[in-house]
Amino acid sequence: MPSPTLRALALRCVFAAGVIGGSGAAAREPDGFWLGDVNAPVPSGLRGARVIDANALQSLLARGVAVVVDVSDAPRPPAELAPGAPWLPLPHPVVPGALWIPGAGAGVLSPDMDAFFRTRLQAALVNADTPLVFYCHEHCWLSWNAAKRALAAGFRHVDWFAAGIEGWTAAGGPTVPGLPIGPGAPSRAAAGASPDQAPTGVLPAAGGPRPSLAILDLELTGDLGGPAFEAEHAARLAKESARLRADMARAGLYRIVANAPAQASIDTLKSEQAYLHDCNGCDLDVGRELDADRVMVAWVNRVSGLILTLTYEIHDVKTRQISARKSFDFRGDSDIAWDHAIDYMVRDLQE
Repeated sequence: MPSPTLRALALRCVFAAGVIGGSGAAAREPDGFWLGDVNAPVPSGLRGARVIDANALQSLLARGVAVVVDVSDAPRPPAELAPGAPWLPLPHPVVPGALWIPGAGAGVLSPDMDAFFRTRLQAALVNADTPLVFYCHEHCWLSWNAAKRALAAGFRHVDWFAAGIEGWTAAGGPTVPGLPIGPGAPSRAAAGASPDQAPTGVLPAAGGPRPSLAILDLELTGDLGGPAFEAEHAARLAKESARLRADMARAGLYRIVANAPAQASIDTLKSEQAYLHDCNGCDLDVGRELDADRVMVAWVNRVSGLILTLTYEIHDVKTRQISARKSFDFRGDSDIAWDHAIDYMVRDLQE
């Protein structure tokens, strides 16, 4: 990776070349959302939002105090491609940790997209003052529209990274392959995702009986914060485990079985194993004791007090295989942040 000096020099060159605001004179800021060519010259600013550069974005990421949102359109097959012909686009690069919500920057959103956009942003926030950073490409109105839409929805701290992914990489910023989410997302394969990035199916066949599911208590890994946080985390794990079971019961995807008949076995396993989500299949023994078709294990990896990841796995008791697995990053080691993460995870399962 280039040195900080080289990155700063590259960034100055990018801005000198007119990445922010596009080529030529900046456009006048419209009163509403932009409905024209999304690659037309963009304004130099957005009322109510802060325009940031790559250095400011890097600072936010380093401090772990921002939710970054890429609203670039997903790749589409070439018009000249024959129907049914194979097509595999290059992976879409995103700023590490960014949410990629294709379609959220359009001038007009469908009700489903509008609801998803608002709900997903709210779920990602630690609190009302968490910065929301929107970007797409250089010379791109999509991120301007998305940032304006976030302001209209009542989000307090909105930043617009107008230089886009090109400005980020020109300044030496790293990227990772993105996975699209939301109603405007194509299939993972159509978006250039590798097969191991795709979540596996979890739903029974249409009209078929719902499988039964045992849900083990949430577990916490990573940086636990020391003894001062033990009581707080124990209470939060119990509260969020109950929330997960309630949310899953309301979702109606499975018949949720009670853990009480196997509680003695669960307690014994907890005394013998560091984690039940990583105990070489001991959770399946609990599933068999409860006569459940599947067992869900879920855990939160606490990278720090601000950055956490919620992961779930659903194990098939009969085949001993993982039938579903997915991870969700969220911000904030608090009841509100965990609530949002659990609720969003279950909604994602339903979708």
